[in-house]
Formats: sequence, C-alpha cells, structure tokens
Amino acid sequence: MARVLLADATPIVRDALRTLLEEMGQAVVAEAVDVPTALSLAREERPDLVILELNLPGAGGLDLLRRLRARDARQKVLVYSRQNPAHFAPLCFQAGASGFVSKSDDTALLRKAIVDVLAGRAHFAREHMQPGGGDVLGSLTPRELSVLQLIAEGHSNVRIAEQLRISFKTVSTYKAHLLEKLHVGSSVELAEIARRNGLVAGYPSVAAVAENLPAEIALLRELVDAAPNPMFVRDVDSRLLFCNQRFLDYHRVSADQALGTGFSDSPWLSPEYRDSLPARFRKVVEQGVPVTVTLRIELSGSYRVVHAWMVPCRDSSGQPTGVLGGLQDITDSEGELLEWRDRALAAEAQLHRIREIGTAAMEELTAQVAGLELHPATPGLAGVLEALRRLRSTSNPRDDHPAPASRPCDLGQVVVRCLAGYPACHFKQPHGEALRGWLDAELFGQWLAAALELIGEPTRVSLATRAARQGQLLVRLEASGAQGPHSLILQQYVLRLAQRLNARIGIERSDQSLAIDLELELALAAT
Repeated sequence: MARVLLADATPIVRDALRTLLEEMGQAVVAEAVDVPTALSLAREERPDLVILELNLPGAGGLDLLRRLRARDARQKVLVYSRQNPAHFAPLCFQAGASGFVSKSDDTALLRKAIVDVLAGRAHFAREHMQPGGGDVLGSLTPRELSVLQLIAEGHSNVRIAEQLRISFKTVSTYKAHLLEKLHVGSSVELAEIARRNGLVAGYPSVAAVAENLPAEIALLRELVDAAPNPMFVRDVDSRLLFCNQRFLDYHRVSADQALGTGFSDSPWLSPEYRDSLPARFRKVVEQGVPVTVTLRIELSGSYRVVHAWMVPCRDSSGQPTGVLGGLQDITDSEGELLEWRDRALAAEAQLHRIREIGTAAMEELTAQVAGLELHPATPGLAGVLEALRRLRSTSNPRDDHPAPASRPCDLGQVVVRCLAGYPACHFKQPHGEALRGWLDAELFGQWLAAALELIGEPTRVSLATRAARQGQLLVRLEASGAQGPHSLILQQYVLRLAQRLNARIGIERSDQSLAIDLELELALAAT
C-alpha cells in the first residue's frame, strides 16, 4: 500500500482522488491546499507519491515540484492538472515530475498513471512531448508562465509579487517581457492569450463570467467549474456574475442570456424560482445566513424536484460581495424514495397479517389442547403449555408488556440467587467493589433461567461490571456450556426477553457448545 499526499486547492477534486486511491488499495496520508502546507506535510509524512495540481495558491505547483525534488531526488510526483498539457507537460518533465495527466483525460488514464509512477515508470503522453508543441506560449520560461497565469486570473502587480515572493519591480520586468514576446500591448490581451491557450485552470468550462470581479469572488471560479452539479455566483443585487456549463445546460439557456441577469429578469427561470428565491437571497446577503430550500418547479413542460442552496461571500473586512449557490435535481431520488416507502408499507402490512395468523393459530392450538381435558400430570403436557406461552410472547414484539420494575440491585448477588437451583453451574464473581445498578431483577432472572435452559448443563457463567461516565453502569454477562435442547422457540424467547431488558445479546453456536453474551447499560445506583 502506497502512502499518497494530495496537493490540490479544490475539495471536490481531493475527495474524488481519495476515493479513487482507496479503490486502488492506496492510502491518502495528508492533503494540502497550498505550497507551504504541501512542503510541510511532505517533510512530516514522507509520502511515496505526491499528486499535485499546478494551479496552487502561493508560488504555484511548478515551484512546489522543484522544491520537492530538490529536497529528495527520489520523490515520485504525478502532476494532475487542468493546465494545458502541451505547455506544462514538458516543463514538469524538466522539473523532475514522474508523470503528467490532464484533468480532462479519462479516469482510466489517471489510474494507469498512478500504477506506472508507483512502479517507477514515467507517464507522459507522447503527443505532449513533441518539440515545438507549445506554439504561442512555447517560448516562455516557467516564471513567465506563472506571471502570465496570475495576470489572467486578475491579480494586481502587488498581489503577483506576494504570490511569487518577488519584488514589485521584478513583476513589472516580467510583464514587459511578456508583452514583447507575445506581441501585444496590454494586460487585457495577455489575459486573453492565456485563457485562449488553456493556461488558466477551468476557464473553458466556466460558461458565463462577468468582467472586473472582486478578488474574493474570482477565487470561486475553479470551485464552480469543478462542481458536478449546477452552480453559480451572483453579486449582492442578485446579478449573475458567472456559472458553470451544467447550470446553463440544466436551465437550457445560453451564456449571453444568463450573464448579468437577476431573478426577476430571468424568464428562463421557473416562476417558482422567481417568486420564492429573492426573499431568501436578501436574507443571505443582509444577515449572512446560508439558505437551503427544496422546490417543485416546472422545467420545459415537466415538473422537477430541486434542492437549492446559497451561502454568503464576504471580503476581508466582512462586507458582503455576493452569493455562491447551487442546486441538485433530486426528482429521481424522490421517486425512488417514494417507491421504497410504498414497498416498506406493503411489507409491514404483510408482516402484520402473518403475525395475526400466527397469533390466531396459537390461540386455536391452545384451545384444542385445553379441550383435551388432560390431567395436569400428563407427561409432556407442562412442556407443551410452556412452549405455547413462550411462542405467544415472541410472536409479536409489539405486544404490550408492563414496564420493567427497576430497583437498585447488586448484580453479583442477583446472579447468585438466580443460580441457586443450578448446582452444576460454575459462577465466576466479579472482583473489586460491588457496584449497584437499577435493574428489573425478576425479568433478568427469567432471562437467565431461559438462557441456562438453552445452554444446558454444566454451564460456566462470568460477570463483569464497571462504572462509566454520566452515571452509567456497564454490565457484561457471559454464559457457555454444552448445548441444551435445540429449540427455536426457546431461542426466540431468550432474544425477546433480552429485548425487553434493552440489552445487546449475542449467541454463538458450534457443534458441541453454545455461548451467550449479554450486555446491559444501567443507571448507576448509590452503594
């Protein structure tokens, strides 16, 4: 089993990777969301494999890759990224990565890459390693690519300097080099080239994006893009700032139609949405309270059941900047739930009929035995009547029984009294302080007598008690011996009495022996 460290800022991606690795028999020992955390965890955990996304907060994944390899040249690193493989696969190879897989590739390819890298084999797609594959961005250095990526994400020069731990003046120098190499005249054109060439993770899939997003809101774009369900971000006035393609596909609307619209001016939203969500939206913005709601809406002529949610977004000063929301269509799940509920009700009705038939049959059989007017001393008669009584007691667990008459008891003394009529029974008494608990001693005696009859003689009985927190007394009684009568009625009677005691019971049967364990949780009584 390999020990794996995940370095990815997106929770959904980490969850999916953890599930995949567990299915493959590997163990995720740690998860990191940025470069400093990943370096620290790699030092502490010494993983066999690091799976990393290049688009990490801080200096970025390429810098992390170089530092991991500089610290330990044997460290296996598999890059699993949304970044354009034509540009980044060769760079990762040069930096010492063991493999590169694009997040747009099939999961089977990721599985193979993990197997290859753990086995010591490199995993890079041949088409991504051809000379000159970088085209427009092929002439850029790794640091220039990092600066270009941060420009495309909307960061200022000061913020870029903080992320890459370089000076503000150095950022300006890199930007000048980029303008010259890419033959453009502004940062807007640089960002467009980066996005067009897949340098910004998740950009192609984010279907609608407004311009000049607040920094806190812009950071949500990758999360929205990676979400498996429709998701969106709106500003404080409910205008749609951006959403993923799943959102557009679900509502059957284009990005041009959706971008910038509020609830009231979105005819593609169902009337149920337009009527019920604005008030809840204001509550999210004004009070900062997350909201969830389940609606039955009409969509393209058919009704769907939708679970929608919204959470507030705030800036560093605590002021509201927008709302992150999403929805999940649970129509099929609700239909399945109703179907299973109907099946459960039908099964319960069938069970009730069977119990009624069983109860009526026992009453009829009891009446027939009584009609024989047999002498009470008739051999076997007492056993038949007792079996009928026990069967009646166990046939319907819903039958009313008097509530247990609990009183303070010394459990050891109760067991000794119960075993007085069993000379072949060996009892191992508990050591230490005698603890008392609230117990229906008579009902417990009935259970122990039935259990001993089921086991047969000779029997070994042991009792263990201990006080727990919150005034609880934990009791465990074990009884074992040669098998007594193999009676299904008696066994069900023992189980039914244990149920009335609110106890947990286990019965283990072998060819020549039978063991019963009973566990009770009682209120501790004063000694």
